[in-house]
Amino acid sequence: SNTLIMARPLRIEYHGAWYHFTCRGNEKNTIYKDDRDREIFLGILQESIEKYKVELHGYVLMDNHFHLILHTPLGNLNRFAQRFNTAYTGYYNRRHERVGPLYLGRYKAVLVDKDSYLLELSRYIHLNPVRVQKLYKKKLSDRLAWLRNYRWSSNRGYGFVRYRDNFVYYSSVLGYLGGDNSDGRKRYREFVEEGLTKGMESPFKDVKGQVILGETGFVDWVYENVLKKKKGILDSAEQPGSTKLIKEISVDKIVDQVCETFMVERNHVLKRRSNAQEARMVLIELCCRYLLVHKSLREIGRDLGGLTVGGMSHTRKRLQERLKEKHFLRSQFNRCVIALDKI
Repeated sequence: SNTLIMARPLRIEYHGAWYHFTCRGNEKNTIYKDDRDREIFLGILQESIEKYKVELHGYVLMDNHFHLILHTPLGNLNRFAQRFNTAYTGYYNRRHERVGPLYLGRYKAVLVDKDSYLLELSRYIHLNPVRVQKLYKKKLSDRLAWLRNYRWSSNRGYGFVRYRDNFVYYSSVLGYLGGDNSDGRKRYREFVEEGLTKGMESPFKDVKGQVILGETGFVDWVYENVLKKKKGILDSAEQPGSTKLIKEISVDKIVDQVCETFMVERNHVLKRRSNAQEARMVLIELCCRYLLVHKSLREIGRDLGGLTVGGMSHTRKRLQERLKEKHFLRSQFNRCVIALDKI
């Protein structure tokens, strides 16, 4: 086995890499003053993952730091991180009339061996809100209630479809517990809460060389194929146990799924001035979500009848508001996502 010894953590990037990504406030200061900051943070995060075609598989916002689980089909973590961190720091400094860096140093990104550690990592970050000092002496029932009701995390969306964020991918983690179905979601809730009731060790005790969370075979593979060759870009077929990294879904499959879920005809959902307005809004959102790895927003707009990038952005924002307010629409949207994730 190759021992990774380094003075400062390396930045390891390649197609299809998975990461635990985190930043902490400078001098342990808070990075959100209120819920408005948290909402803007998540909005900037959504824009950034879409721009760089990065997948978000989990998040937790704490007062002075955050955790993200990221998958980078295009091997471009650094470009994503620069844009995301700069945009939020700029917003925060303007709003709160401050200058200087918001975060302590650069981001920290630990490369993750998906099959060995993704599920444990997901539980670990989702338990962060109940590991704070003020809750240590509370009764277990109070800590469980706090965990179940914590808003600024993807945990509730993993447990219950009604709490889902449309920019988070849930199926990869749930795949280790039987899939994105009611049984899988129940198992996930039990798995996370078991970490609180029975205790759990931090998966980060197994980190090698400050940057890799993985079994020996995975560490050796990274050393041989990425660090030694320094090419940084690898074909998915070269990866141990990898499945296809970038899922290809056609516009037709998305249209079919929306038509089936909303019980509308294709010509209605494809019309620019559609009678099935909400189905069309969902179609636009899903096309942006699933096709951005292969197409630009301009190309997606052309496929949907000549929509402009700005027009699509406006529609997606309107849909977000409706999804918050309308339970049935949210369940229809989530049904489409679950079906498309299985393709």
